[in-house]
Amino acid sequence: MPDAHVAPARGPRRGAARSARAALVALLACAGLSACTTGGPARGAEGAASRAPASVQGAGTTAAPLPDPLRLAGVPFVAQPDWQCGPASLAMAMAAAGREVGVEALAASVFVPGLHGALQAEMLAATRRQGLLATELAPSLDALRAELAAGRPVVVLQNLGLEAFPRWHYAVLIGVDLARGEVVLHSGEVAADTMRLSTFDRTWARGGRWAMAVTPPDRLPASADEARAARALAGLERVDAPAAAPGWDALVARWPAGRIGRFARGNARLARGDAAGAAVDYRAALVADPAFADAWNNLARALAAQGEVGGARAAADRAVALGGVRADAYRDTRAALGD
Repeated sequence: MPDAHVAPARGPRRGAARSARAALVALLACAGLSACTTGGPARGAEGAASRAPASVQGAGTTAAPLPDPLRLAGVPFVAQPDWQCGPASLAMAMAAAGREVGVEALAASVFVPGLHGALQAEMLAATRRQGLLATELAPSLDALRAELAAGRPVVVLQNLGLEAFPRWHYAVLIGVDLARGEVVLHSGEVAADTMRLSTFDRTWARGGRWAMAVTPPDRLPASADEARAARALAGLERVDAPAAAPGWDALVARWPAGRIGRFARGNARLARGDAAGAAVDYRAALVADPAFADAWNNLARALAAQGEVGGARAAADRAVALGGVRADAYRDTRAALGD
């Protein structure tokens, strides 16, 4: 979701930008969406979900039955140098998304020599530094298949060892055949390697069923819900706000009645000085959720930036009345508007 960007009481432009970003992050955390990407299996809500069998997870992830088998042709293959399955997998996923980046360049920012590997957080960050969207997918086989059906390979994390003696490994999933019980991976030094689905599921489960899609910012992953896509865009925005801008438009286009996308795009617009556009989005978010205090607060900031002081005061009063964990910020906004 958009940074729970709550604009502080300082100057409308700079303060609004900083507070909007903070607000979106807070909303994501409050919704239990904060990612845990410190290496190894995922923890928290998604980590718990990952313990369920892949066949059970993600029920309802896709609106219509997916074809079977699914197999992508033409996904570039990059052989894995020693201990560098992470950079190699990223290079393949980025190439499929239209961005050619060498393994050596990625290894410089992703590879952790002391760990002989790459952390999930670094994989996400390296993708964002290239101006691409890195989206953590739901821990379900349905989510992986939905991405393949959309023509998109998926980076997956496996534990090829044991729980007690892990051997972490990144690979790129390019095919799933349910009828034959097989998956196809670009893995290690082997292109289009076939693995039994049961083996993949077991090794993926030991890796926390972590997976990510790499896309241009305006092409959201097929399997992502509004909150997951917004979280990915917020991560990109912190690194490269101009690159994330078309992603907010794509988010609103996919979920026009959702409060998250509207609020997020409003924050992005307010941060770049488009107070009028931000106000339109905040109002749309409030149609979806009239008790959205952050949106009332930021609407007040957007209206104040346009000289609509009366409307700004009324919006700030609503935010203050609703209160919540950022009630002090709402009161600061209202105080800055005077009587």
